[in-house]
Amino acid sequence: MKRAYKIKIVFILTFILGTFVYSQPALKLKNDSYIYLKSNLEFLASDELEGRETTTRGEKLAALFISEELEKYGVLPFGDNGTYFQEFLIEVSGFNENSKISFGSKNEDPISFFNGKNIVFNPRLIPTTDYNNEYEVIFVGYGIYSEEENYNSYEGVDVDGKVVLFLNGTPKINGREVLSGNSIRRYRRSSEKSKLAYSKGAVGALILPDSETLKYWKYYKSWTKNKTFKLLDEIDTIKSDNNIATVILNKIAAQKILEGEEQNYEVLNNLVDPKPEHFILKRKVKFEYDALIENRKARNVIGLIEGNNKKLKNEYISLGAHYDHEGIKNGEIYNGADDNGSGTVTILEVARTLSLLKENERPVIVMFHTGEEKGMLGSKYLTNNSNFINDIIVHINIDMVGRKSEDSIFCIGASKISSELGKIVEAANSESANFVLDYKFDDPKDPQRLYYRSDHINYAKKGIPIVFFYDYMKQDYHKPTDTADKINYKKMIKMKDLIYTITKRVSNKEHKLTIDK
Repeated sequence: MKRAYKIKIVFILTFILGTFVYSQPALKLKNDSYIYLKSNLEFLASDELEGRETTTRGEKLAALFISEELEKYGVLPFGDNGTYFQEFLIEVSGFNENSKISFGSKNEDPISFFNGKNIVFNPRLIPTTDYNNEYEVIFVGYGIYSEEENYNSYEGVDVDGKVVLFLNGTPKINGREVLSGNSIRRYRRSSEKSKLAYSKGAVGALILPDSETLKYWKYYKSWTKNKTFKLLDEIDTIKSDNNIATVILNKIAAQKILEGEEQNYEVLNNLVDPKPEHFILKRKVKFEYDALIENRKARNVIGLIEGNNKKLKNEYISLGAHYDHEGIKNGEIYNGADDNGSGTVTILEVARTLSLLKENERPVIVMFHTGEEKGMLGSKYLTNNSNFINDIIVHINIDMVGRKSEDSIFCIGASKISSELGKIVEAANSESANFVLDYKFDDPKDPQRLYYRSDHINYAKKGIPIVFFYDYMKQDYHKPTDTADKINYKKMIKMKDLIYTITKRVSNKEHKLTIDK
């Protein structure tokens, strides 16, 4: 009896101790997640990182911090040459603030207008030739050519070597559009009109403002200070030497250039003729712009958590978040705590959890993309230049997950490629976070097209099943007020639990996700 009693006691003690030791990592994780999430986010969203704009010092500091955290957690480097970094070149271009244009004739002193005040240079159309000179100006109506409607603003007009002046928008009769929907969509943007002008031999374009332009002039003044970012390895395929200096005028500049001319601004702005006559202006325009074009390095951060089943070593689950933000504008730092510091540190915490618990059969890649705010450049480069991309079986993306209701999150795209993934997301949510999953933005008619507006879309284009989680915070979106003191860390802990559970479920399935859509 004594021997049996001792054996029983030893068994009970062993069971209790084993249970305690086994549960310690999970218990410690729960207690530590808040600390890790908060401390990591407060650093990434601090003023010291200067808003983490792509290619800047702040981006590099953020990338270094993320890589050091991954190393601390035991996540392996999976970037270039045994590092955590995947580096690539971006062409950055824009106009400096001292850029200007001047109007004048032989009988009067020229008047100058500076970029960002009464005029704005289009920052997306950096001239590929130096047009800093004085030119004759010719008014060409709306500056449109449409074969479909037999509409041609350039009929009988020689604009070779001249600057064209045209009206913004498209022609109307009694408020009704004259052109087809295709032509309206094409020429709604001044860049298309400028490209057409170039094809006709023009060396520059001036745009007369309509009511819509004047309404958003404050936005245009900010917009002209922006830099344009393009992947350098795409430049050869997308670059064409058809950019001419394109300048949008405000009301003051428009009135001045047309003062004493054949038609003044007020007349042209209220035209009833959908096809106005062209005329040559008495005043000439002189361009004096200073364009910046340079190549800069950017970097994605990539880590690997190995799986338990070596037979599945080439079937990857990928988790992603962009870590870049808006940088510094007008002297104010755009910290980007929710966008997307929240997503970045949540993926870091999922990576730490995976490394500690080691419950994943398949390997997991964690991706921290840069350049999302510049047109999803980092994810575009990664998906086109990584040798493992065809082995990814699912991509989970989070972009802004630390604001709004603690109990709900927008879920986008979970069933668009694989209905099986949609079911896994639902089951994993019931098991972990128990969010109210809002599928509002899965509507094909979603006017904001959010399915297409974050990094996951570049994975979806490769046929990879994706799911995207998003909190739809609007009040501080892309403002310097998106700061860490407004973050709900309890929501982020729930988000971490959900991502971890989805990852584990997909990782441990006997088969790859079924692609049925």
